[in-house]
Amino acid sequence: MKKVISLILAGLILLSFSACSKADKQYGVKDEETENTGNTKTELPEIMTLDQKMSNYFDISVFDEENYSDIYLGKKFKFDASFDGSPLNVPEVMENLINDGWKLAEGSDYDENSLVFAKETVYVTFVNDNGAKLSALFYNSSNSSVKLLKCKIVKFRIENNYFQNPNDYDEFNVNGITNTTAVTDIIDVLGTPSHFYEVSDDNYYFDYFISKSDRRNKIRTFVNLTEDCITAIEFSYYK
Repeated sequence: MKKVISLILAGLILLSFSACSKADKQYGVKDEETENTGNTKTELPEIMTLDQKMSNYFDISVFDEENYSDIYLGKKFKFDASFDGSPLNVPEVMENLINDGWKLAEGSDYDENSLVFAKETVYVTFVNDNGAKLSALFYNSSNSSVKLLKCKIVKFRIENNYFQNPNDYDEFNVNGITNTTAVTDIIDVLGTPSHFYEVSDDNYYFDYFISKSDRRNKIRTFVNLTEDCITAIEFSYYK
């Protein structure tokens, strides 16, 4: 009898594993016949995500736990960003930041002559005379070491303290996304994200990829759903 029960349990376990379907690479891809003829009989893919919150903001039927939807900002997309009155763009070089009044934060482990080894990245914090702080990721794409001063900046990160301190904050604007932007405003401005991820409880980030060819190139907004605010924003472009 025990042997029979064991065999039944083993069979149920195998059945549960076989029921797990692989990620559908066609999630979010419009059916060509439907698009051209208006035929609406094409069935939508099964929603595989366990998330219960994002459906309040956008249609999550094109997302699952294993892949991204085919939504992109487009190869013609251009960054239009500023922070505390300074224009920002990526890729960028340190010299341009210095000319705009930024300098390495005191106590930094790096200076202008520090070497960045081949294919490696370095995170550095900059400050300006107003006390604004800006994080920059340097990436050396070459096959030899390069001084930080000549290395390309491929990502900027800005922390948002507006909701903690609305009377004293450093203003940013990244393609229409600002310190006071709410979660629904992000979607109104940039549309449905290419990907979303739950960091913890009500803390998420939305990824807006520029193209499928390199998903490092994107805008990433960190949000708190309870406060309905942005907690940080990053934008990056590797070249």
